[in-house]
Amino acid sequence: MTWRDWRDHGMEAQFNPRVAVGAETETWLNSWAEHSARRQAELGGTIDIAYGAHRLMRFDYAPGTPKKPVIINIHGGYWRALDKSDMRHHMADLALSGFGIVNVNYPLCPEVSLTDIMAHLDTALAVIVRHCDQHAGASPLPDFVLMGHSAGAHMAMHLSGHAALQGRLRGVVGISGIYETALVLGLGVNDDVRLSADEAARWDCLGHMPAPGPAYYITVGGAEPSGWIDQSWMMANALSQRGDAVQFHVCSATHHFSLVDRLCDGQNPEGARLHNWMAGSLT
Repeated sequence: MTWRDWRDHGMEAQFNPRVAVGAETETWLNSWAEHSARRQAELGGTIDIAYGAHRLMRFDYAPGTPKKPVIINIHGGYWRALDKSDMRHHMADLALSGFGIVNVNYPLCPEVSLTDIMAHLDTALAVIVRHCDQHAGASPLPDFVLMGHSAGAHMAMHLSGHAALQGRLRGVVGISGIYETALVLGLGVNDDVRLSADEAARWDCLGHMPAPGPAYYITVGGAEPSGWIDQSWMMANALSQRGDAVQFHVCSATHHFSLVDRLCDGQNPEGARLHNWMAGSLT
């Protein structure tokens, strides 16, 4: 079901994760920030590498094990909130499985538009790939996995065709993503996002499909609202109908935030499944 089928069934409850999770949202986000501050040292590498002049045009980089891909992570927050620093404990979990890590920030709405954000991330990917190649040393140049949560999943889909990733993008992971951008026009978050109808059409993932070639892993929490689950199902179905290699996975009893903790933890069975897929041992 497209978002239009949910217009008479509580758009905010269906498509605003903070409303769906309710009062627990701040508890979860505070926990992310606390765990991330505590575990930052585990990552090693370098933080806040500039890819542009804006204070949020920064990324963290930590090298991984040769032959494992570098994960380029794009945080969520409906293009208007959160920060890469909130996900450093998730990145530390991924690093324990040997993946190289790039955790990227970007300027936020309403200071900039969604179109501006995409342009900034386009610049970021060129700088990131060059940086990873320069630090490969004697090892082969790395492959990459684009990973995004929520709005980050939406942006990962659009960045899948980036020229710097050509022939080296192993996969794209969309965690509880928003893919039909027109639904934002009916939400309170658009007071900050300021998305126009034309811009919503331009950045719709179903109208402008991600690049063919890489494999796709589309996942969502089983305790999320039905409309939000439909977003992931429709994205996965569209990719499958096109003939792409797609894994679609619903994680039972997880909401928009607990889902990320579970998937990044390689000791969790559902996290291990994703880690194996990213490493190339699960197709």
